[in-house]
Amino acid sequence: MSFWISLLVVSIVVTVLIALYGIAVRPNLVKKVICLVMFSDMINVAVIFIGYRNISNPVPPVLTDYSARGVEMLVSHAVDPLPQAFTITAIVIGLAVTVLMSYGVIHINRKYGTVDARKLARWEE
Repeated sequence: MSFWISLLVVSIVVTVLIALYGIAVRPNLVKKVICLVMFSDMINVAVIFIGYRNISNPVPPVLTDYSARGVEMLVSHAVDPLPQAFTITAIVIGLAVTVLMSYGVIHINRKYGTVDARKLARWEE
């Protein structure tokens, strides 16, 4: 495995761990939303990385030459399109969920005057 691929894997793992730490430990709801977005973005990067092929000349998965040689070239050099399709779907769904979470945090801030989860837990008692 090359240095750059190893660096990418380490970066993904470290960022996912930082995001999980922020989700679990930080009491501020805005920071939790930001960490959830970081987490989902890094999962998307990991899925795209899984579809990457470490070959000399990767090509987009588009068949332009319908001969047997063209199909063979596509199969041997094309990147996997399925992770790309899943990722674009996850990005759209993630955007909708982020907007919904942001609306919830804004509504909580307007109603209770704080976005601190510890204060909100005491507020209910």
